[in-house]
Amino acid sequence: MGEELIYVYLSGVHKTIPKAEVVAVAEAEGVDARIVLELDQLLVLYADPELAELLKLRSAYSRRIGRVLWLGRLEEVGGGISEVAEKLRRLGVESVRVDYRHLGGVEKERVYESVMRLIRESELRLAKGSARSLDVILSREIAVIGLRDYDVRLREFFERWSHRRPVYLPGALNPDISRVFVNLSRASVRRGTVFYDPFCGVGGFLLEACFMGLKYAGSDVSERSVEGALRNLESYGCPPEVFLADACRMPVHEVDAIGTDMPYGRQTKPLGTDVRDLVKCLLENSESALRRGSYLVFAQSSELEEYVNRAIERSGFELVEVHRDWVHGSLTRNIYVLRRR
Repeated sequence: MGEELIYVYLSGVHKTIPKAEVVAVAEAEGVDARIVLELDQLLVLYADPELAELLKLRSAYSRRIGRVLWLGRLEEVGGGISEVAEKLRRLGVESVRVDYRHLGGVEKERVYESVMRLIRESELRLAKGSARSLDVILSREIAVIGLRDYDVRLREFFERWSHRRPVYLPGALNPDISRVFVNLSRASVRRGTVFYDPFCGVGGFLLEACFMGLKYAGSDVSERSVEGALRNLESYGCPPEVFLADACRMPVHEVDAIGTDMPYGRQTKPLGTDVRDLVKCLLENSESALRRGSYLVFAQSSELEEYVNRAIERSGFELVEVHRDWVHGSLTRNIYVLRRR
């Protein structure tokens, strides 16, 4: 199947993670994708059309995904709308509802009124109740008009929100950010790779792996957490692939991807082990467990950034990217994405 121009309207919840998640999903599933335009909350890519479907299945921080019908300078949008009307006719789309989005730098009201007037004057048939959405996304200089194929909405995650699960653990991550960790690890649905979480707690990462159709396993040193993870997984109809184990002695070999939210020494205590020692254990054991070219994703408090960076430099991993993520109060975590050399 040939490449086509697709757009992904991103969540504004974080500056760098939403784009990184899109790239990671494409790499995980072996889909060719090339970013041709990057704006605040918007990516335009030449990609196999399968990428749109994969993002719908996997992404937490993509919001709208579809085919670009026109991309050009803002002052040329009138001609673009005419082209869009013709393309919609060829596609057999009888009517659309228009969803307008403005990015930074746009004089919102003036530009909106101008563009909507052009749309009303065009041959587009508008209907608020139409099943098809036409996204009109405007920045200071660029306009993108696309036919939406998929929506990703937070309500799909609400039933798995940490406090809604049968077993709740303070500090447990909600399903959207949990899913991001899994995606950044490049675990693959298509290739049937195995995702592993060595600090699985009550199973939040494993739940998201399950709902994406991934193979997975998890472990934790706390018997109470393992019991909670088993209950949570079973309650959502997911295979309870969880066992009691110390992350410093991982009982797994040749897994394909590791993603974990290890203790920071605050709400989640490391059971008598210094957090620095846990970082060292995680890197050493993950290096033994992961195949070359596989990924490790973990978070740690930014207060330990200097130590973690030195530990990574001494390890068998290369640092691919790091995302700084403010959590609350004085806690800011760094999310590290590493590749096994």
